[in-house]
Parts: sequence; C-alpha cells; structure tokens
Amino acid sequence: MKKVKKTPPKIQNLNTEERILNQSIRLFLEKGYHGTSIDDITQAVGLTKGALYWHFKSKEDLLRRIIEEYERHFLDGMMQTVGEVKGGVHDKFKKYINFISKFAYFNRELCVSFETLAAELIGAHHRIEPEIKRIYRNYHKFLSELIKEGKKKKIFKKELDKDLTALAIMAFHYGILVHWFMNWNEVDGVALTRTIREIIFYGLMAQVKEEKDELKQVTKIERQRKKVYRD
Repeated sequence: MKKVKKTPPKIQNLNTEERILNQSIRLFLEKGYHGTSIDDITQAVGLTKGALYWHFKSKEDLLRRIIEEYERHFLDGMMQTVGEVKGGVHDKFKKYINFISKFAYFNRELCVSFETLAAELIGAHHRIEPEIKRIYRNYHKFLSELIKEGKKKKIFKKELDKDLTALAIMAFHYGILVHWFMNWNEVDGVALTRTIREIIFYGLMAQVKEEKDELKQVTKIERQRKKVYRD
C-alpha cells in the first residue's frame, strides 16, 4: 500500500493561521469587530474553539495580528520600496502611488478592513487604539517628509503646507480605496491608478515658468477688459 505523505505540523499550523486570519478579516469587514463573535470565526473556518485558541489567545489577539500584518506588508513595505528608488522625489512619488495601488488591488479586504476597524475603534478607548494611531502617524510622517523634499527641490508648490497636504493625500487615498472596493467590478483599476496619479501630481507640482507667465498674461488681459467694461 502506498504511504500517504503527511503535511509537516509547521505547515499545517501556518495554513490554519492564514485561514483564521483571512476569515476574521472578512467577518470584521462584514460585521465589524464588536459584531463578530468567536463562534462566527470558528464556524467560518471550520474549527472548534479549542483549535482556534491554540493559534490565537482571543479575538483581540486576532485583531492585533491583523493590524501587525497591515503595518508590516503595507506601511513597512511602502517605505522600503520608495526608499530604494534611486531617482528624485518625482520618481519616489510615482513609486509611492504605484505601490499603494497595487497593494490595494491584491490585498483589498485587508486594506478596507483596516480602515473600517480604525473607524470603529478609534475613540472607543480600545487597547489597540494607540497602535492604530501610531501607524497613521508614521504614514503621515513619511508623506510629510516626501512633500518637504519636493518643496525643497522646487518640484512641489512652495505654498503647500507639508503636514496638511499629507493628511489630504491620506484622506484621498482611503476614500478612493473604499469606493474602489464598493465598485470593484465596475472600475478599471489601471485607469483609476493613472487618474489618481495625475490628480495628485497636478495638485502638487509647481508650475514651470512658461505656465506662470501665460497665467499672468491671461489675468492681465482679464483685468483690462473689466476696466474697459466699467469705464
């Protein structure tokens, strides 16, 4: 009789943990953290409570692991990817936008669940709240420094406040993410990424001298017309 090759325990544990995490992410997104019970998770994964507690001590332990996964794969991955760019700030920003778009495409439930969990738990005095806020602060600091660099190189508009601009881009990013998730089958992801890139760049980029001179000339003509009309 041919022997059946058994899966090593470590691999079995890894696969089980991934299943638990994936189903927990889906349920937290669907029902919210407080609306999801351990029974919901065990039924979705097909485990007993004892088996689940072998991998995770509690629902909060699961939540913490999801937050850690998001930070490690998204935030740390983004900083590393952008930091490896050899070009200037323009190339870094392009890499940033490409990274967040691709990450959202391949990890959409993780991305949106993090946002919905943050909205649910920030202000609710949950023990995980400081960790969520720390991730947002680090993301904000990263973007602020990138914008500061762009202003210093005179690539981005000098009148932009780096901190407020970083907040606006983060809000834009998360808002787009939610709408993309809701309209997943109707939106062209590549076209959306290109649109996001153009909107952000046109909003940040400093005008070249020719464009400024043209704008001044148009403004001057308009003022002369208004003066003639009034006279």
